[in-house]
Amino acid sequence: MDQKYKNQQQHSLQLKLIRKGMLLLLLSLLACQAEEKTSTNTNNLGKVKEETNLNLQNATLEQSDADGKLLWKIQVDEAKYSPDREKATLTAVKGNIFEKGTLVLQIKADYGEIQGNGTKIFLRNNVLAIDPRNQIVIRSEEIEWQPQELLLTMRKNLRGFHPELEVSANEGKYYTDKQKFELEGQIEAISEHKKIKMTTEHLFWEIQKQMVTSNQLSNIARFKDDVITANLIAQKAVIHLNKQHILVKDNVEYKSIQPPLQVSANAILWNYKTRQIFSDQPVQLVQYEDNITLIGNKAHVDLNNNIAYLKGKVQGLNKNNKSTLQANNLTWYIIDQNIEAVGSVFYHQDENPRFTLAGDKANGSLKENTIIVTNSDKEKRVVTEFFTDSK
Repeated sequence: MDQKYKNQQQHSLQLKLIRKGMLLLLLSLLACQAEEKTSTNTNNLGKVKEETNLNLQNATLEQSDADGKLLWKIQVDEAKYSPDREKATLTAVKGNIFEKGTLVLQIKADYGEIQGNGTKIFLRNNVLAIDPRNQIVIRSEEIEWQPQELLLTMRKNLRGFHPELEVSANEGKYYTDKQKFELEGQIEAISEHKKIKMTTEHLFWEIQKQMVTSNQLSNIARFKDDVITANLIAQKAVIHLNKQHILVKDNVEYKSIQPPLQVSANAILWNYKTRQIFSDQPVQLVQYEDNITLIGNKAHVDLNNNIAYLKGKVQGLNKNNKSTLQANNLTWYIIDQNIEAVGSVFYHQDENPRFTLAGDKANGSLKENTIIVTNSDKEKRVVTEFFTDSK
């Protein structure tokens, strides 16, 4: 009995030990599984974190259109992407911008930013853009490129350099498909070799057409050896850089320093290289030092030779002695003030002696009141009429 009881006790103890071992084994297995699961979750969190803070070093970024044609391709020292990949900040940017597969801009900047999944690119600090098609060089502190609009917008201290023209403005736009500039705010445009300087508030510069236009009040100065020789003010201006002439309209005022001459008209064409002025509208010429004025329906002023040609209802006036001359056509030698008038000539002197002369031709000086009137037909006499002051 005692031996049998002992055997039963031993068997019961062994079962307890086995059960305890199995329980420890089961707990160990569960602990391993939990640790493995925790390790797996930790790895997943690391991957999410890595994707959220995507940073690229010494990277090349590019964007293509729906047809697979390259829109832009840039190199950066560093690119930091936002979690949704819609935005990236860039450092040390340089690269190329394309239009239908053609390179239209080479760009460079200290900093940049990509927005809208590549639909906009912002560049800041020491921004440089070059159009290799026409050699225009653009500098600004801030530039925005919109590939879909083919538009480069410049802000802050815009400067443009080209073999034909240098410009500066508060801000501007460059339409790459048209190779056309639009500038706004405190604009200064200087032609090659500083021959012409234009200041205005708004203008268009079409590089391929070599044409600058402005519909706002413009001041245009002509230089020779850094000295202003003439100044022009007008409401509208079109400069043809290849022809070196300017067409101006609306309230035109032109002033030459030497010779001292002022030209006023509603429209004139000025060749600033040859110093020729043309107007087919009523025009007024004033030699402002001697107070001599000439008016005509049309005029051609040759300042290289100091001669003015007027046509159509010409009038000459010496305001100092109130003498006047009328004719169909007149040639004026600006320096010595001599005139040659032809056709329906009428001269009136208002100071003593007061008289009038009428004939076909006249020559002499309006300044000195030495006008001689003649007739081409010798049988016709010059009509002379004297007036006496009434008491």
